[in-house]
Formats: sequence, structure tokens, C-alpha cells
Amino acid sequence: MIQHEAIEQQHLFQWATFMSGRYPELRYLYHIPNGGSRNKKEAVNLKRQGVRAGVPDLDLPVARKGYHGLRIEMKYGSNRPTKEQREWLGFLKDQGYATAVCYSWQDAVSVICRYLDIRESGIT
Repeated sequence: MIQHEAIEQQHLFQWATFMSGRYPELRYLYHIPNGGSRNKKEAVNLKRQGVRAGVPDLDLPVARKGYHGLRIEMKYGSNRPTKEQREWLGFLKDQGYATAVCYSWQDAVSVICRYLDIRESGIT
């Protein structure tokens, strides 16, 4: 099974790595591995360690424009945020974080560029 969302995130991180020489803040973008399929024992163990359903996929802990940071939920195709994801995004927004749902790595690049006031995105 092709993991389209994972591929999109890989492209995003390739872009961020490439652009981090010019924009060092991009080095701090990271993925929160809350999702994915796991066997039952591993899922129970991770839940005990604090994994929470709905936490956004990406975090850029860089303050800008009055926000504490940027949180992004990646989706692909016709997928939509779950109830838990919408709750987390709303909570984070209420707490002073910029939030977005992105459906491609290019969409995420655009959101990040607007957030960081990057004029040229380096998308080819």
C-alpha cells in the first residue's frame, strides 16, 4: 500500500533541509509520529507513554506574527481531519499557535513560507 501522506512529508522535509541554509528556522521543523498502523501491543505501550489521537503531524516551534509556533496536519486526496484532529487544531489555535491542514508538500511549503515571511519558496 502506498503511503501518500508519508511521501508528501518526505518531500516537504527534503525542501526544508535544502532551504535551511538560508532559513535556519526550518531545521526545527519536525514530525510527530502519532499515527500509523501498529500491532496492538505496541499501540497500548505507546498510549501509556503519552501518544494522543489527533495531535497534528508537524510542528515548527518558531514564534512569528504573534503565534507561539506552527502546527500542520497533513492529509492526502479526499482524506479529511478526524474529530480528534479538529479538536487538537482548535485547541492549539486557542492557545496561540498557527494551525493548518495541508494536502500536499507544496501546500505545506506555502503555509510555512507565509508563516516565516519567506518570499521565495525554492519549489521547482
